[in-house]
Amino acid sequence: MGILKKKALWFTLYGILITMIFLYLLFPSDIAKNRMEEAANSSGFILKTDSLSSSFPFGLKMKNVILSSGSSSNIYFQGDSLNLQFNPVSFFQKNKYIGLSGKAYGGKFSGRFGLTSFSKIYPPKEGKLKIEDINLGKYTFIRSWIGKELTGIVSGNWIFNNLSDRNFSGTFELFLKKGTYALAEPFLGLSRFDYNRCEIKAIIKNDSLKLEKMEILGPQLDCFLNGEITLAEDFKNSQLNLNGEMVIAGKKVKMNINIGGTLANPTIRYI
Repeated sequence: MGILKKKALWFTLYGILITMIFLYLLFPSDIAKNRMEEAANSSGFILKTDSLSSSFPFGLKMKNVILSSGSSSNIYFQGDSLNLQFNPVSFFQKNKYIGLSGKAYGGKFSGRFGLTSFSKIYPPKEGKLKIEDINLGKYTFIRSWIGKELTGIVSGNWIFNNLSDRNFSGTFELFLKKGTYALAEPFLGLSRFDYNRCEIKAIIKNDSLKLEKMEILGPQLDCFLNGEITLAEDFKNSQLNLNGEMVIAGKKVKMNINIGGTLANPTIRYI
């Protein structure tokens, strides 16, 4: 306990504390904001935020954030807040790690990404993301991404590795509720599919997405699917090869189905 009585120790701790207080009070927000925007631009994105400030213990907090494409009008993310936490230990590691959390589209999210460099944010080498109560109706990019209108409240988890390599792999699990999906063409007199609940579990490896479970429960139809989706660079053109069962509510009529075509233009065949 004698070490605790040494004045030098307390002066050192006092100095560290005062230094941290001054760093937060005199945080160079304009410089940090410019560096963040430059890092996004070097990766082909445009980053805009109303304000940037320090966040305890080693982070940055932004308000009203927009991340868009540098080559098109697509807005990939628009959030109320985004908190980034840098892991100082990762400066001495091969991958640099950033934790993130925030609020967007009526819900919230949190996770962590591993980068090859702090100066280049995309593509990340690995990551995990958790989302809670995200309103898909407010996420305008979803329509251009899948080629159809999709609404509902979604929660779930996504884990991936080697996003920039051919050995890309990952898993995700999503839970949706109270939404609709626009159909490519009328089916049983319906122009859209309403659902009360939807559960999706899938594994991604390279250019293939293996759908282990897709259970959709709605007032008109219940649908149970599994199979494979061959991913395309333009996601809405991904090829479908799904099999399963469809049940018409109220009539207890069951039909075995195969869904082919693409995400934007699926084709249904009865088998």
